[in-house]
Amino acid sequence: MPSNNNKINFSGLIILCVLFSCIGIAFLNNGVYLLFCLITFYGILFILWRNNRPGIIVFAFLMQWIQIVSFVIWMNNNSWDIDHLSTHGGVAVSLSCLGLIIMCSIVAKGIKNLPVPTKEYLNSQAKLINEKKIFILYISSTFFLGSIGFAFGQTSGFAQIVLTLESVKWIFFLTYGYVAWINKKNRITLMLMILFEFGSGLYSYFSTFKEVIFMTIILALTFISAINFRQFINVFLMGLIIGFLLLTWTSIKGNYRTFLNQGKRQQVVDVSRSEAFDKMSEEISALTWSDYQSAINVFLYRAQYILHLSKTIDRVPNVLPYKYGQLWWENISYVLEPRLFFPDKPIYDATTKTNKYTGYKFAGAKLGASFSLGYFADSYIDFGYIGMFIPLSLIALFVVFIYTKIFVFYKLNILLRYSLINIALFDFASFESDGLFLFGRLLLMFLVTWFLCKVVIPPLQRWLYK
Repeated sequence: MPSNNNKINFSGLIILCVLFSCIGIAFLNNGVYLLFCLITFYGILFILWRNNRPGIIVFAFLMQWIQIVSFVIWMNNNSWDIDHLSTHGGVAVSLSCLGLIIMCSIVAKGIKNLPVPTKEYLNSQAKLINEKKIFILYISSTFFLGSIGFAFGQTSGFAQIVLTLESVKWIFFLTYGYVAWINKKNRITLMLMILFEFGSGLYSYFSTFKEVIFMTIILALTFISAINFRQFINVFLMGLIIGFLLLTWTSIKGNYRTFLNQGKRQQVVDVSRSEAFDKMSEEISALTWSDYQSAINVFLYRAQYILHLSKTIDRVPNVLPYKYGQLWWENISYVLEPRLFFPDKPIYDATTKTNKYTGYKFAGAKLGASFSLGYFADSYIDFGYIGMFIPLSLIALFVVFIYTKIFVFYKLNILLRYSLINIALFDFASFESDGLFLFGRLLLMFLVTWFLCKVVIPPLQRWLYK
């Protein structure tokens, strides 16, 4: 099963473009920080990206990198110096890039000795799975688990478990995608599944249409073995399309969400699906070029999450003292008291902590909003410039633990295991997540996927096999 050569190959033209981009970018406004971000980007690809491995690891780190580099681009878009809004803007960017590289290195080292399957082995595993049956599982889980959660309150302990189980549909979605990709058939069905998820996700307060885009990217990252100039152009064009969709969503999101909740300032949908789509069409048709120009700046602000870290560094320890581990202890303690057994546990409002350490006055959960501080900021508050890399390293080791524990269920089909790993680690793709949410989601998703591997998937696999 192991593959001896699974590193991604880059064509000479791509390498030449990389060298010229590094030289040219250094002369732009805030060029040193852009260069640092670019080096971090290449470092993530070089350290982590391997052919025939689950795409989630590279995807998660690249998503976090985007939230770092967006801050620098946002500064440049407004012709601001990197420290315009915070005296530690540049420091926050540098610490974040260094933190990602350290975490990448730990994850790469931790999973290095796990076998990587050959193309032939993946082909043999794909042929064992009945495509029609895996499609049935996807449809069943989509409609059953997607609707059962509405029967329970959003804060009940059981509701949290049910809402987590809704992620099961993505296991079957990815497995179907793997089989269709490898066998080179049923790709039209796969495309229809993608379009269905995209369309249904538009009728959502939280814009869940992005999930299917992310899952498709994760799927594709598994199979890429080489990057040439043609592929680079295709990826660039695809990025433009996705970017255009995101800018359009940014432009209409405020009015659209207000329409969905009928002005209640709650994260709910109180209109019919047809009314929602009619409102969306109305908002999109009214967009102008100036709306898109304004959306670029808004999108960059919302995509970046360095500002909260930099404002935290401004205030700690000058205004507020270091916590010396207390913050992370509170995060972990809160997570280890499941609401199912502790129904009186207070509702966590991430905005409260964000306001305290940034000095901002964001609206909180009572007004239907939530602003996270970010787990890098949590780590800095506890341990400062140097010590913050200790909890970051422990998080990376936790990622390795989750990846390894699911991977070693060798009796399960490799494609099912890959899908489970992708789902278990999906929440790691958020740089903005504070320590409580990140640890809580990773732990809960690990427990759910481990249970699936141990109890649910084995009998399903016997049924799926031809």
